Amino acid sequence: MKRLMCLFASVVLMLGSGQALASVLSFKFQDKIQNDGVGTIDLFSPALKEKVSNGATLEAFRRDNNGALVFSVSLNEPNDGSENSESQGVAIESVELRLIYATETVVITDLSTVTYSLLLKKGNTNRALYSTIVGDSQSNRTSSDILSEMNGSSFDGTLRVPVARDLTDLMGATFTVRFLVVDRKLTDPEAFYDFAGADEEIALLSSADATYLDALAPGRALAPLTLNASGEALVNWTYYPSNDGYYVASYEDLFPKQGDYDFNDLVVAYRVAMDTNANSEVSRITGSGYLVARGAAYNHDWRLRIALPTWASGLATYNFYEASSLTPKLGFPKQQWVSGELDLLLAENIAGEFSDGSSTYVNTFHEQAVVEGPRFDFSVVFDLPVPFADIEEAPFDPYLYVYDTEYEVHLMGKSPVLGYSRNAQNSLTVFKDENNYPFALVIPDDFAPPLAAVDMGLAYPDYLEYVLSGGAQKTDWFRRPVVERVKNVPFKNW
Repeated sequence: MKRLMCLFASVVLMLGSGQALASVLSFKFQDKIQNDGVGTIDLFSPALKEKVSNGATLEAFRRDNNGALVFSVSLNEPNDGSENSESQGVAIESVELRLIYATETVVITDLSTVTYSLLLKKGNTNRALYSTIVGDSQSNRTSSDILSEMNGSSFDGTLRVPVARDLTDLMGATFTVRFLVVDRKLTDPEAFYDFAGADEEIALLSSADATYLDALAPGRALAPLTLNASGEALVNWTYYPSNDGYYVASYEDLFPKQGDYDFNDLVVAYRVAMDTNANSEVSRITGSGYLVARGAAYNHDWRLRIALPTWASGLATYNFYEASSLTPKLGFPKQQWVSGELDLLLAENIAGEFSDGSSTYVNTFHEQAVVEGPRFDFSVVFDLPVPFADIEEAPFDPYLYVYDTEYEVHLMGKSPVLGYSRNAQNSLTVFKDENNYPFALVIPDDFAPPLAAVDMGLAYPDYLEYVLSGGAQKTDWFRRPVVERVKNVPFKNW
């Protein structure tokens, strides 16, 4: 009997005079947010035709949510960039709730969400705080109300629009949502909060379902730079490129000569995480990675540099491990003081550390068995927290020092930093050739390096167009290799 009374209470809302308002059971709309990131939703058009939505319906939801309409989006983002099935998100640039009465039209543009992030809108130069919706790929989520369309659904975060006036006499209503277009050339948090999936469903929530989803917080624990409306951190860790992904740094070590341009002279996988406090300040940076492949006669050091404010200081601790070992090599851990920048020598004298026993070439020949590479990790604890916005953006500055030539090899746009290298004295401080070809790349971790002596353009036919367009065209060139010309190295399973 108590269960029946609870269900009855959840579907009928009474005015003070005793007049019954419409049922308050969460439901989906027929219209969707399109894959261009914009959707105008007719609030009088439920997805199920047997449902009825009108002014009385919306007023019931407004009263149930204490003077607001609360929506939810079923995220349908691909496992691309830093998103994955466990955590994905979008940012909201604007909303417009248009309320059409017989004699006037009222437009409301205020909104609030549980989560926010500092993001760079495409075309802008500075990050700003934007509302976000975070979720995952669960498709059978249990609702707080079994009669609600949320029960067994895949809906994620909530979006709240305050409405101060009665909606009973509405003639019509629309809700327009515009997702933020971020600069997709950047990594997290922009890479996470972009949108690139199929159409997104949207639903109107009862207070019970809104409270349930807010408490469930799907995907939030793994989302990067998750803040509240005041810019305070809700999730401490921000991962680069993601909590389960890696950057892959690949090098051509004959710089400034192009050489065979097979980009497998050294291949390194790395990830970084930042621990943020309630003021969006970073108190600690950690990282780890593997040596993936080595197709060179030359010897190298591999370093990771992250620029910091000049006043920043702290203590870094780092380790190097032989393949499959859980115990650091003799002489580790090592420590160094950090001041103004983080520049760690994470893999030293690699020719002596990474081989297959009979060759200096490792994981670069077709017939060669895959050899597990050594790994490294590091942790930096700052003396004083460093503002997140003042730390160099990912993928940072992963670079190579080549013993045989005494040159550094960096990503395009970076500069040599070692006092003992020959780059500055020989005026070799630009890391691309006259045709705009780079000597170092950072690529997502589904990249398979070319086989030894196979030009990158032959292994990846779209690479040429990518380079000649200055990175504007064929940005996903690395997803379409000629399979017989590359070496798949499953380092994520090591």
